[in-house]
Amino acid sequence: MLDKALDRARSNHDGDVAEWFDELRIPSIATAPDHRADTIRNAEWLVERFQAAGLESDLWGAEGGMPIVRAEWRGRPGAPTATIYGHYDVQPADPLELWTSPPFEPTVRDGRVYARGAADSKVNHFAALKAAEHAIAAGGPPVNIRFLIEGEEEGGGTV
Repeated sequence: MLDKALDRARSNHDGDVAEWFDELRIPSIATAPDHRADTIRNAEWLVERFQAAGLESDLWGAEGGMPIVRAEWRGRPGAPTATIYGHYDVQPADPLELWTSPPFEPTVRDGRVYARGAADSKVNHFAALKAAEHAIAAGGPPVNIRFLIEGEEEGGGTV
């Protein structure tokens, strides 16, 4: 299963990176009221990606705050469940004049990706999502998987 999942990941690399860049383009600044709709759009975007990857996914607990994205794959009854945590909200990009390229337009320079959220923290949950997708497509990982990706890590949260 591992070799098949790794082969699939290698062959889908460019498409997976393009998809990650799509998420990086979403200005999910939960602490900025004018970006509330963008932040919720990022949560909905993730639900769609988890579902496409073969996981059950929904939004939870948005009363007054940002929703938590829940996703699960329970293909191994009786096996342990690995829980993966992350957040899809990002810090404000101010001051904009200090950015070499637009903060929500991913740019590759010297083999590194520059965009708000590229390192903290969209890459973490996106890489885990893609690992789960490729493992499921290759027959499923040896454990069950649960994701909890929240939208207020940068603001303290209310849920």
